[in-house]
Amino acid sequence: MEFHVERDPGLLCVDVFVGGLHVNAWDNAFYPPLLVTKLKGELGRFRTPAAPPVGFVSPFEAFRLAEAWMRDDAGTGAASEAGAELARCRFLEWGECTDDVLAFAFPDGDRVHLACRVHGDAGPRASVVSVSRASLVATLEHGLVLAEREWSARLPR
Repeated sequence: MEFHVERDPGLLCVDVFVGGLHVNAWDNAFYPPLLVTKLKGELGRFRTPAAPPVGFVSPFEAFRLAEAWMRDDAGTGAASEAGAELARCRFLEWGECTDDVLAFAFPDGDRVHLACRVHGDAGPRASVVSVSRASLVATLEHGLVLAEREWSARLPR
């Protein structure tokens, strides 16, 4: 997350990257209270280690199954059940700034596997990256501190 606090007095401009892929290049102006709420929710998910979801084999395959389930073409049987379970790992549902990205964060003990696909003018682009859970939590915590600080500084006194 890359913050640009000087850009807009009413919104909080934040560029979000997954594995080097800029996932919200078209719109990075978040409503501060929404971003704070979303970051708190994400932190709640990742503060403690969790087992991989049922159906997780690899980050790429998990993304493929979850994406297929989201598009409603996962088929039936085990693939559909695994897709439904993996789709519960949606990530970056942070409002309209992240509407054009389909992202998942698959927990795996002390690792988190992030996978996303961005749909935009340049066509779809994808990224899959594995990070330490502690690193992801630190990034989210840092983002939350900045978002809360900026939001409180902008509130009328």
